[in-house]
Amino acid sequence: MKLIPEWKRCYRLYSVQLGVLIAFFGFSQVTLLPMWQAQLSPDAYATANSLLALLLFVVRLVKQGPDQWFA
Repeated sequence: MKLIPEWKRCYRLYSVQLGVLIAFFGFSQVTLLPMWQAQLSPDAYATANSLLALLLFVVRLVKQGPDQWFA
């Protein structure tokens, strides 16, 4: 497998940033959701997580080249 050029700066990619956000939501479900159960239903959380996953799919289609990364 060949890595993308300048892979050490992958944190600038939208898909990587969104992936970290989705991972944070997964972590928050375990740690914070029990405190928020009265305000946030599991259906609302699942819907938000699904929308973020769909957004991740769309963001992966956005062209991001080195010219956009380092401008």
